[in-house]
Amino acid sequence: MALTLLLARHGQTELNVDERWQGRLDEPLNAAGHAQAQALVASLPGGIHALVVSPMLRARQTAEPVAQALGLVPRLDADFRERDFGVFEGLTEAEAAAQFPELAARNAAYRWDEEPPGAEPTRAVIDRVARGLQRLRERHDGQTVLLVSHGFVVRCLRHLIDDVSEDDFFAAPRIANGSFLTRKL
Repeated sequence: MALTLLLARHGQTELNVDERWQGRLDEPLNAAGHAQAQALVASLPGGIHALVVSPMLRARQTAEPVAQALGLVPRLDADFRERDFGVFEGLTEAEAAAQFPELAARNAAYRWDEEPPGAEPTRAVIDRVARGLQRLRERHDGQTVLLVSHGFVVRCLRHLIDDVSEDDFFAAPRIANGSFLTRKL
């Protein structure tokens, strides 16, 4: 049997609009994000057996219309919460460059061997996402699962599932807010 995993990114927040590092800041969806959550419902295939959601507000709000439309009870899983970007959280790239020029010059938020102070290391994020993915495989073999999560988490899942290389990990395009990818495991 195989697991079909629908990897959805949460709807838009004001921090997304301003292109700020959002990380663990627990921002609500804005009006466009709520519309994206409704559109997500309409774009999903049938036959979804389970809904797994990051515990962060923006992911939970994105999952609410899906849960209502499909009659599913969301299961929150902290292994799929967004990466903590440390001192960069809430900042734009320009603000980070002004406040932390050395870190910004080294692109510290998007490296394997360094992160901004207080940030979760990339490998630690991958490890916890891998742990969550293993649980999904064990609990949902032969089923279709919608996972509502975050951009960096989807990046980690693509590394784990699609074998996106370390060289391409940070360069691979993000999926848009309120959209999803389908993967068979």
